Amino acid sequence: MTTNLLGSFNHVLKDSYAMSISTLVQLTFYKCNSYWVKQRREANDYIQCGKIWPLTIQIELTMSRDRSRDHTIMLFDSE
Repeated sequence: MTTNLLGSFNHVLKDSYAMSISTLVQLTFYKCNSYWVKQRREANDYIQCGKIWPLTIQIELTMSRDRSRDHTIMLFDSE
């Protein structure tokens, strides 16, 4: 696994060896910016559809809520 991970990382960085630091910073900024713009669009789409959470999160929350119905709470008072 480590070898594959390092190989993938080296493949990603292979083209960056010839780039200047300012170019790398600029590239990183624009890639991060485009990621967050995409995330914002997806979030706005969910809100426009009346959804609060994406489907995978909603399923997990529903499962957690269903499991918590069997929980009991015992209060201990020192007084």
